[in-house]
Amino acid sequence: MAEVDPPPRRTLGDYGQATGGHNPNLGFQPVNPVSFDIKNTVLSALKENQFAGSESECPNIHLGRFYEACGYTDPPGVTESNKKLRLFPLSLTDRAKDWIDTLPPNTITSWDELELKFCERYFPIHKFLERRNDITNFEQGDSESLYDAWERFKLCSKKCPTHGLDNHAQMQHFTQGLRAQTRMLLDASAGAKKKAGMLELDTQTALLAQSQLMNTQMAAMLKHFTTTPAPQMQANAVHDVRCAFCGKGHANGECFPAGSEQAMYLSNFKKS
Repeated sequence: MAEVDPPPRRTLGDYGQATGGHNPNLGFQPVNPVSFDIKNTVLSALKENQFAGSESECPNIHLGRFYEACGYTDPPGVTESNKKLRLFPLSLTDRAKDWIDTLPPNTITSWDELELKFCERYFPIHKFLERRNDITNFEQGDSESLYDAWERFKLCSKKCPTHGLDNHAQMQHFTQGLRAQTRMLLDASAGAKKKAGMLELDTQTALLAQSQLMNTQMAAMLKHFTTTPAPQMQANAVHDVRCAFCGKGHANGECFPAGSEQAMYLSNFKKS
């Protein structure tokens, strides 16, 4: 039997040399990629809100901004899925760009698949639980106004859009996290028709109908409750006037100029 020649001996340095058939990394390559001209407005929107994959960034906030940028263009003959597959890599940078470029080529067939992989990578279950906990265990800060607390609560919800909480459950978590004094203002403004500490169901629904209505109705509640402050409160206000709703230097609830749409709303609320 003829002896088989041993393979040629290679040094460690040989393994760092190209051996032929070298294919450069072409970046993210979905199945059936499409090409179309990208408007400067779209490109600017993508570049201004790039996601790098750091711990301080929120992948869900990034996806929301990406969807907004995608709405600026509608290339003819291109499906919504293919459009997003084409644009999404441009919205990433640094480690996140490295991540998408190392996905095996010709394995992603739709935007839904890519979005799922992105969320699995940057919004795993432990982060989901952390962000959901920010909602269910929400607390108003010691010096935080009602308005700022509501804005922060809405941001917590945006960071975890799959929290699974309906509007009434969200309202319950928000009100339970308010300081006792703030809850007293809301309870009194609801007309005290329920037990102390409980907001009326129709009030909750109205508060969460839309953010603008939430803001104006809370202002109405505070103004309705504080129209005639106690003498001691008036004396204290001379030294330090601060709105409990927006945190600015005016009396509670006086957040809108006279004659404005919001002021008319407050007036109508007071009469009701």
